[in-house]
Amino acid sequence: MKVKKFGYWKKVDRVLKNCLPANVEKVLKKAAEKCALLLVREIKMGIKSQAPGGQKFQPLAEATIEKKGSSKALIDTGFLISAITQKIMGDKAFVGLLRGTRNKDGDEIVNIGAIMEFGATVQMPSGVTIVIPARPFIHPVMEQHRDELKRIFAEAILELFG
Repeated sequence: MKVKKFGYWKKVDRVLKNCLPANVEKVLKKAAEKCALLLVREIKMGIKSQAPGGQKFQPLAEATIEKKGSSKALIDTGFLISAITQKIMGDKAFVGLLRGTRNKDGDEIVNIGAIMEFGATVQMPSGVTIVIPARPFIHPVMEQHRDELKRIFAEAILELFG
């Protein structure tokens, strides 16, 4: 999965490198933390409401509902929701599922998350093909909160000059 930045990051980076580095780093780290916590909360709430970023999940197949005993997508054991996290790295933040996190069966949660986010077609050894439709839970939330994330960083930068 590729990370896509939006905005004028190269220009902002040039301007900020000429500012007071310690203060800039502190303010941007604070903004990154605020954004990351907002996104983690909203992603989890989106899964629980079955409509992350206001986009309803495609309904589960009847066979899936019967097998798991619920019509809620992405909610089985709670491992996926509890694995959604944030990691701050300087003035940058990672939000999502970290590699190495495993469920009780030993499956990497990041792989399960990727299948849920983007969908998959699985050829079973029996010859049956299973199509798992995309049920995006990260990207719709990021898109829904894009303007708010920009505002948080803008306010943080203005704080430097205020």
